[in-house]
Amino acid sequence: MKITDDILKALQNCIESFGSKHDFARRANIHINTVSKYLTRKTRSINDDTWERLQPLLRPFMLHRHGSGGEAKERYEKVKKAYNVDFLSSNQKILMDAFSALPRNLQDQKLIEIVKLAQEQLKTKK
Repeated sequence: MKITDDILKALQNCIESFGSKHDFARRANIHINTVSKYLTRKTRSINDDTWERLQPLLRPFMLHRHGSGGEAKERYEKVKKAYNVDFLSSNQKILMDAFSALPRNLQDQKLIEIVKLAQEQLKTKK
């Protein structure tokens, strides 16, 4: 993933919300030197494996989707408190973000579909 201005700003805002580069790097499970290289643009892209870990953390701070950095930080803090996102996997975070982007009626429809799938899986395991 190319490090765009939007990604760089999201990274800066996200790090600020965690309090330090060290805390952010630990949560993202990447080396702090890697974070520093991104911030100083000593590297121009993020490899796919690292991006998969960063994207759920950065997504709430992406300006093109969420308005100002301040609004994004507030949204992220609300989501973080409501869903205890520190304990979710990257896939779970991606699903939550995608789900929250859906209109309410589609959320309800997809939720019903997921519950039915889970019930079917439970029946087949018995």
